[in-house]
Amino acid sequence: MQVTCRRQDISRFEALGFHPEFTDTPADGPVVELIDTGADYGHANRLPTDVPFLASHDATASFGARRIACDGSRIAEVPATNEGFIVEWDATKNSPTTASVARLRRYIAILQRAQEQFKLKG
Repeated sequence: MQVTCRRQDISRFEALGFHPEFTDTPADGPVVELIDTGADYGHANRLPTDVPFLASHDATASFGARRIACDGSRIAEVPATNEGFIVEWDATKNSPTTASVARLRRYIAILQRAQEQFKLKG
């Protein structure tokens, strides 16, 4: 599992078993990338919900690949692969399900708010 978070929030993820993904990351950068190769079930229900972060994990035999975004007050999770989102399809209507589209829109809104918090304030 991979996480991108603000440097000031790194300890919240280290407590779960994450560590810096890249050893050459600038020590003074505002954002860090962390990894936990042994993340159990993508740390389901253990990730903080009061700090902004972005996360993703690949599929395993037990669960599917996901992308997660948290803006510090709301969190959203969607099924996704490296190629993009996984959309639930209604074969009868020949279109994405309403719930799937709503879930993706919510995720994207939270993702954008989290990304804004990663930017340096000028």
